[in-house]
Amino acid sequence: MVVLSRKRALSMALLSCVLSRTLGFSAMAPGADRQRTVATTDRRPPSAEEIRARQSIGEDKARSRHDNFSTNALFVNIDERPEPARCAVAPGSDRLPPDLPPGALLRIGPNGATTDEGFLDGDGMVHCVIIPEDREKDHVTYSSTYLETKGRSLERRRGDGSRFGGTLGAAPRGVPMLGNLVRNGLTFGTADMQKDTCNTAMAISGDRLLALMEQSPPTEFRVSRAGRVETVESFARLDGAVPPAPINGGSMGAHGRTDPSTGERVHVSYNSVDRPYVRVDTFDEGWRLKGSVGVDVPAPVMVHDSALTGSYVVILDFPLTIRPRRFLVDSFPVEYEPRHGARIGLVPRDGGGGSGCDGTMWFDVESGVVLHAANAHEDEGGKVVVHGFKSIPRDDASYILEYTPAFLYEWVLDPATGKTIDERCLNPDVLVEFPIVEDAVVGTKADAVYGLVTTSIGGPLLQFSTPQSAVLLDAVIKFALEDGDVHGKGDVVGRYDLPPGWHMVSEPTVLSKTTGEGSYVLVLATFVPPPQEGGADHVGVATDGFSLRTQLLVLDGNGLDDGPVAKVDMPTHVNYGLHSLFVDWERIKD
Repeated sequence: MVVLSRKRALSMALLSCVLSRTLGFSAMAPGADRQRTVATTDRRPPSAEEIRARQSIGEDKARSRHDNFSTNALFVNIDERPEPARCAVAPGSDRLPPDLPPGALLRIGPNGATTDEGFLDGDGMVHCVIIPEDREKDHVTYSSTYLETKGRSLERRRGDGSRFGGTLGAAPRGVPMLGNLVRNGLTFGTADMQKDTCNTAMAISGDRLLALMEQSPPTEFRVSRAGRVETVESFARLDGAVPPAPINGGSMGAHGRTDPSTGERVHVSYNSVDRPYVRVDTFDEGWRLKGSVGVDVPAPVMVHDSALTGSYVVILDFPLTIRPRRFLVDSFPVEYEPRHGARIGLVPRDGGGGSGCDGTMWFDVESGVVLHAANAHEDEGGKVVVHGFKSIPRDDASYILEYTPAFLYEWVLDPATGKTIDERCLNPDVLVEFPIVEDAVVGTKADAVYGLVTTSIGGPLLQFSTPQSAVLLDAVIKFALEDGDVHGKGDVVGRYDLPPGWHMVSEPTVLSKTTGEGSYVLVLATFVPPPQEGGADHVGVATDGFSLRTQLLVLDGNGLDDGPVAKVDMPTHVNYGLHSLFVDWERIKD
C-alpha cells in the first residue's frame, strides 16, 4: 500500500480515494459554515485563521523540498514475482523479535497502467511477506502476484493483446472516460465496462480474503503459508449480497470495519444513480450478509471510508460529489463541491429506523474531504467522538489532479441533541496520511493513532497522466488522542524518520505483541539513490534490478523514536501502491 495523491497513500492516498471512478447525478444541499476551535499542545485554542496559517506553512515546506526523481522512480511498474523468494535479515539488524505475531503482511496497489492512463487504472497486484511461526526453521518470504480479475481474464481470453482502456487518465475531462467505457464494452462484449482492477484495499472475514475497489464486485483470493497468492473467484457477489452495479458504483466499499467484540464486518458503499445513494452492509464472519440498510443523502457522494462504534455506523457525507451532468461539459464526474456542505451521519446498528433513512442522525460539519477515518467511539455521556485525516482542496478540480494535504481532526457529536459539539484540528503542523489504530480498539476509545508523514509534495508525475503531483511519505508518526499529564490531544508521542533516500511504500500495520504487552508497527520502505549527472533516468534506476531496494521495518509502537528493532531485506524492490492488511497465521490455510 502506498499511496498516491490522496484511495487514497503516498500520493496514492489522494487519488486512491478521489478517483473511485463513477458516474452519478445529484441534487444540491446547503451546508453550515461554522467556525470551530482547534486544540493545541498548550491548550490555548487558536483561531481558524491561525490553524490555516500553520497548515499552509507545513504544506509550503513540503512543496519546497520535493524529490521528483525519487517520486517518479517509485511509481514505475514492476514485474510480477509470484514464486515466493527467501528474504534475509538486513546486515547489522537484530532478528525478528519472538513476540512478533506470525502471519502474512499483504500490500495491494495498482500496477501496469500506461503513461496515458491514471495510476489507479493499473491492475491489482498483491505483495505478500510471510512471517513464519517457526523462525528457527523457516524463512521470511516475499512474492508479488496479479489478481486474476474478470477483466484480466477477458483480456487473456481474447488473446490479441487488447486491453481495457483506463478511465482516469483523461481527468479532469469526462468525454474520453465515456469513450473508453464504450470501447471496453464493445471490445470485450460485456456490460461491465469498468475494469474490475480490485487494486485499492483488502479485507478479511473469517478466513476469506477480498481485494476491493468501489466500482465493481471484489475478487476473492487466498494466501498460503508458503507465500503463494491465488485467486479464488473474480467478480465475487457473496451469494448475491454485492450488486454488479456496472459503471455507476454501488458494488462494495473499499474500506470497512470489523467489530472486535462480535466479529461483524461492516462496509459502507455508494452509488451514483439510484436512491438511496448509500448502503450499509453488515456481514457475519465468512462474508455472510446479516443485514443491509439504505441511507439517503442529498446527492451522490464518494464515501471512501467509514467508522464504527458499539451502537453506530459512522457515515462521512463530505462533498466529493458525483454528477453525471458534468460529462455534458466534458468534465470529470467526481469533483470537490464545498457548497454542497458536509455532514457526518450516525446509523443505528440495531436496525432502527426501518429502511435506515429515518433512523440516521445527521450532524453538520465544516466542508473538506475525509478519505480515511481513524476510529470512533462513544464516551461515557453517550457522545460520539470521531477521528480522521481531513484535507481542504483549493478548488473544485484540484483534488483530482493535485495532492491536497491532510491533517488529524476530531469531531464530537451529541445524539441526544443532534448537535455537533466540537470540531477541531488536533495538530495543524504535521501533514499525514493513512490513519490506523490497533484492531482490538476499533469502535472503542483509542489512546493513540498512527499514520505516515507527508514530507514532500510535487510533480510532475511522469509515469501516468493522473495524478499530476504526488508525495513522499518518509516518517511513521503516533499521535495522542487523549489529554494526559504530559501529552494533550494531537501531540506527537512517537515518530521515526527514515534515513535519506528511503521512502515508505506501505501504510503502517499495527500488531499486538504475542505477550499482550504493547504493539509493533510494520512498514515497507524502499531506497532510491540520488540521480547522477549523465546517469540513468528514473525508469532506468527502477528497472536495472539493483539500484532500488526494499526492507520490512519492525518498529516498537511505544518506542518509534528508537528506530527499527528489526529489518528484513526483500529480494526485489516494492513500488508505490495503496493499502495493507495483516492475516494472522491461524487464518492462513494451505
